[in-house]
Amino acid sequence: MKAHNKPNEKSDAKQEGIQHTMARLGEVLKNKWKNELMHGEYIRNIDRQLISEENTFFWLSKGDLKAETETEIVVAQDQAIQTKYYATKILNTETDSKCRLCQQFDETKDHIISACLILAKEQYIKRHDKVCAQLHFNICKETGVQLDKKHWYEHVPKSVETSQGGNVTVLWNQEV
Repeated sequence: MKAHNKPNEKSDAKQEGIQHTMARLGEVLKNKWKNELMHGEYIRNIDRQLISEENTFFWLSKGDLKAETETEIVVAQDQAIQTKYYATKILNTETDSKCRLCQQFDETKDHIISACLILAKEQYIKRHDKVCAQLHFNICKETGVQLDKKHWYEHVPKSVETSQGGNVTVLWNQEV
C-alpha cells in the first residue's frame, strides 16, 4: 500500500512547491509594483486598507462590463492615464502640469475624476446618471419590470416603470 502513496506524496510535494513558488513570485511582483512612484499608489492603498482587497477586483470577475471599460478602469487604478501631471512628473515630456480644461490645478487622475470645475458642469452629471441607470436597471430586473435591453449600459430608464404584476412602480429622476 505504501508504494501507491509515494507517487501521490511526490505529486503533492511537487504541487506544494509550485504553489509556494507562485506565491513568492506574486509577492515579488507585488512589491515591485508597490515601489513604483505613481503606479504603486493603488496597491499601497490596498495595503493601507483604504481600498478593500477582497472587493477591489470583484467587478472583473462578474463580466458585465465592456472590455474597453475594464481596460480604462485598470489603467486608471494603475495611475497610467496620460494626464499632463503624468507627462510632466513621470515621462518628463511636458513642462506644465495644469489641467487643460480649468487651467487651475494639476491635471491628475483624481482632479479629472472629481475636482475639475469645467467637468463638474456636465460630465460628472452624465457619469452620475449612468451609475443611477445601472441601479435602475438592477432594481427593475429584481422587481419584475420588463426591460428592453439585455445589458445595463444599453438601458435608457423611463420616468415611470411598473412591474409585470403591477405591484411595484420604479421612478426615474422624479421628485418624491
